[in-house]
Amino acid sequence: MSELIHYPAFWSGLFILLLLAANLYVFFTREWEASHRAVDYARLFFPSDRPTIRKWHIEPGALTPEIVWTKQPAGWELHIDGQLAATLPGDKPVIKLTTDKFRGDQDTTLADFEHTYLLRPLPAGLGPDITLNIKTIAREFYSKHSMRFPNDIQLIDTETPVGKFIRYPVAYWVDDYAYMGSAALAEADRLLTNEAGIQPGDSELERMEKIVHFLRTSWSNAGGVPKDDYRWLDPLRIFQDLRDGKGKGWCTQNAQVFAFFANRVGVPTRFVYGATVQGNILVYNGHSWNECYLQDQNRWVYVDPQAIVIGVFDPQGRALNSADVFHLCRHNAFGDITARTYKNWRWHDLPLEANPDTPITVPFALVNDTAKKQFTEQSIIKYRRPPNVEDIRSQYGMLLKTATFTVTNFKRYFFKPDLAYSILPTHGSQVYRLRHGLLAGLAASVVWFVISCT
Repeated sequence: MSELIHYPAFWSGLFILLLLAANLYVFFTREWEASHRAVDYARLFFPSDRPTIRKWHIEPGALTPEIVWTKQPAGWELHIDGQLAATLPGDKPVIKLTTDKFRGDQDTTLADFEHTYLLRPLPAGLGPDITLNIKTIAREFYSKHSMRFPNDIQLIDTETPVGKFIRYPVAYWVDDYAYMGSAALAEADRLLTNEAGIQPGDSELERMEKIVHFLRTSWSNAGGVPKDDYRWLDPLRIFQDLRDGKGKGWCTQNAQVFAFFANRVGVPTRFVYGATVQGNILVYNGHSWNECYLQDQNRWVYVDPQAIVIGVFDPQGRALNSADVFHLCRHNAFGDITARTYKNWRWHDLPLEANPDTPITVPFALVNDTAKKQFTEQSIIKYRRPPNVEDIRSQYGMLLKTATFTVTNFKRYFFKPDLAYSILPTHGSQVYRLRHGLLAGLAASVVWFVISCT
């Protein structure tokens, strides 16, 4: 034994075994919903498909916004207080500010010095405008009152998101389902056209409504506990099984199939699911839903196919995402919030007359039961990145089903966690630090062993 201890590769080999055992222990004892990383609202809901501002550079008399966008405009029209003032370069628009400044003169107010600067991308219709409301306060105003500033102060107000946050294109969230094969995708397209009745001229919301109607009319008495295989089967097969009475499904299958069909008809859709915490330990709460990206609004909208909620909107008609609905539920602030639904299947008792096969707009407060149950102070809203297959549970033989399922699970486990939104801290980051540390230690031990043997 003493001779073995002095063998050059003994200790490195021992460390390999110990770290391999530690990696396997953490893998097999992990919590089901531990694979996530908490991120901010901006990263989840402000994609690079809409123009945003990373930061701006202010010089005397000029402001240059650093615009982030997946499109490159040929130029920008600059409108000042509603009047066309100039055409600016597409790569670096420099906004010349008006020269009048608030100095605190008698009978003047700060509001008198507000100007609206609007950047409109060219060619016309390329995308939304960027509007900045700017007030300039002269540094002399502060010096008169014994407060020193080195420069004039620009008070800037805008609804365009501003900040140094990570932005993803909408396409980042969209599964292309290439792993299903061309025959399956062609069959799905046939179903959507011939049976769901989706037409090229339909709006995004109309397509979403037709898909929900198609699912509800195709699945008769299909609610129930799904098979283990539904964690890796393609969504077309799940749809066919539930339609043909060969299987059951719950919210997860509704969300999986809806995401598949919606993406196939050009409505960018992602899979969302919930978790809650007790003592900062994750406990799966058993609900899944979707978000669709409405390109005419450049906003994600909350959709729950199982609850027959096909979009939630504020009084101005703006789409609300899952985090927005989460905060509405926290404060019971439903006011004039509306939702699209059907008076059929789930909401038979809506106090209005409507054709059960025609989508209608109703107060969200009438159809928000599921949302109120799922969105509590403890909720963690998690976003699955493509490919849209479920995480493995305890059925490890499923890793042999398909390469897509296997690779996706290990990528999520080590390198590509689901992104999550929560108002409370979670331990998702610590989980990944532990996994990365154990994996790096194992890799270093292998290198050490190889060097020891040479």
